[in-house]
Amino acid sequence: MRVRNLLAPLKVFVRTRYGRVPDLVRLLIQSPAILAAVGIYEGALLFSGRVDGRTKALAGLKTSSLIGCPF
Repeated sequence: MRVRNLLAPLKVFVRTRYGRVPDLVRLLIQSPAILAAVGIYEGALLFSGRVDGRTKALAGLKTSSLIGCPF
């Protein structure tokens, strides 16, 4: 079985959550090793607990508004 087939549930999850598959996710699915590295990095940031949730949410909102991201 190809790795891309194993990542199909990820596409379904993202599409369900955001209504479409963002370009970044489509790009990362093409490179599973990079996707794994990004997942580990993001997970480490998420669970590090160094930044409180309110600040994380504010940073995400500001970043998405600056780049014109719809979600």
